[in-house]
Amino acid sequence: MPRPSPSRSRKLTAEEIRLQKASEELSRQEQKLQEKLRVLPAEIQAKRQREKELSKLRAETAAPAISLNGVRGTRNGRLPNRRRPLPTRELQNARIKFLVLCLILATIGLLLWRSIP
Repeated sequence: MPRPSPSRSRKLTAEEIRLQKASEELSRQEQKLQEKLRVLPAEIQAKRQREKELSKLRAETAAPAISLNGVRGTRNGRLPNRRRPLPTRELQNARIKFLVLCLILATIGLLLWRSIP
């Protein structure tokens, strides 16, 4: 039986060694990626939780909006829909102003009605 030449066997063993090293490197990379895959979901969940808490904290400590009469959320003890009733004197003045304005509007309407030919 013919014996294989030594150069051919050296090439095969060198190729086998190179492939074995590549295989080991790939298996190490796979193990690292598997570890990341186990750890990343927990890290992402923790990050989302921190962001949610920070946004809630920012919302609570934000300056009150002007359009809400200084009331934001439930930090104020009062309910937002309940308003303080006007004192009697101010209520009476508001009614008088309303009646005077209605009288002025009616006068303007009457004058316009008479000026139409």
